[in-house]
Amino acid sequence: MISFTSLFVGFVIGLVNVQLLASGGVERIELVLDGQTVAELREPFAVLLDLGCEPSPHELVAVAYDAQGKELDRVRQWINRPRATADASLILENGVGGRGRFARLAWRALEGEVPVAATVTFDGKAIRARDLSRIELPAHDPAQIHFLRAVARFEKGATAAAELVFGGSRRAETLTELTAVAVELEEGASLPAASELAGWFESKGGESLEVAAVEDGGTDLVFVKEGSAGSRLFREYGRWLREGGWGKAARGPTEAGLRFRILESVGRVSRQSGILVNVFPSSPWRSWGVGNSASIAAIVSSYMKQGWRGKNQRIADAVAVAALSAAEANRKRAVVLLLGPDAKDKSLGSPDEVMRFAGRLGVPLHVWSVGNWGSPEAKSWGSEVLVNSRFRLSMDDAIRQLLQVVDRQRIVWLEGAHLPQYVTLGPLARGIRLSR
Repeated sequence: MISFTSLFVGFVIGLVNVQLLASGGVERIELVLDGQTVAELREPFAVLLDLGCEPSPHELVAVAYDAQGKELDRVRQWINRPRATADASLILENGVGGRGRFARLAWRALEGEVPVAATVTFDGKAIRARDLSRIELPAHDPAQIHFLRAVARFEKGATAAAELVFGGSRRAETLTELTAVAVELEEGASLPAASELAGWFESKGGESLEVAAVEDGGTDLVFVKEGSAGSRLFREYGRWLREGGWGKAARGPTEAGLRFRILESVGRVSRQSGILVNVFPSSPWRSWGVGNSASIAAIVSSYMKQGWRGKNQRIADAVAVAALSAAEANRKRAVVLLLGPDAKDKSLGSPDEVMRFAGRLGVPLHVWSVGNWGSPEAKSWGSEVLVNSRFRLSMDDAIRQLLQVVDRQRIVWLEGAHLPQYVTLGPLARGIRLSR
């Protein structure tokens, strides 16, 4: 009946031009932003909507009515939340009991027709999937609730994920809309099974939220590299690598499924259909490889040398985009901001606004000052870790500490669609905190 013709992808702030298409019979469309009615539209079904200057995740819902006030259709899109360029869905094939059952993965991707890789997990454990059109499920108890997840990866780093909750007392086995929330375990704590987490999570109104599954899977790290930090890393690590340091590098902590990417701090703003679109170049996702500071520093510094001109850096804005990128695959995540001694920021948003935005997405931010005396710009970001680029071990220590913190994260899948900033811990939660 209705559909959005204005699609808000990436980091969006300010005034946006909302436009919809409607078929015959639609008399009016009600726009609801974050649960509050903000406009009532009649043909041509368009309005200028103010999202404010501070970035925040939003839920925009359009509800169509006929002339008698009967609801005909409703559509939704998320704003300032991770949106991939590929979609996927899981279909559970008919079967009897918990043996011999199969699932089928369907997908659509802008970058390539066939996935270059795919991973499938059943109740948090990886299973083989030689044929994505016929994924054999392990033997299981149909009286228990089970969680199936598939992630397909395409060219140029695009990913598509699909989740399926089935079994137990459910009347129908259908694809359930889920919300991923990152939590962090306190020292020595652990999470019970999903079926034992009743009362651990609540919505904004105090309603208890049902936990579908808990995952302890891969990790996504996004490094935002400010120019002078990259230059210093290039000088120090370039010399070290030329002297044979790469071959002598001691392997640091490694983890299957851990990947990282590098994001530029020099971006551009363009207007598209009346909205501001922020674009920051980034490297492809890279596996953790050698797993030590030298490999990361070499990649960061060489990538930085290609693009930085020392002017017009928008560091805070880049961190906002990095937070979206880190949360895109709904895995354990963190953003690391590398600041050097000559950092200058000309962002649209302030560090305080961007830190709040990352917190609402559930993406922890780590700030590293590269150099002997730190970066004056780091004061705007509160706390920092001083990384002396002359000594590789100090970078190793920073990375080891980062991985130890990220390793305590878990991804909790809640039933229903929820804005992440409106999910809170319930009265029975213990030993955890929301990742911020």
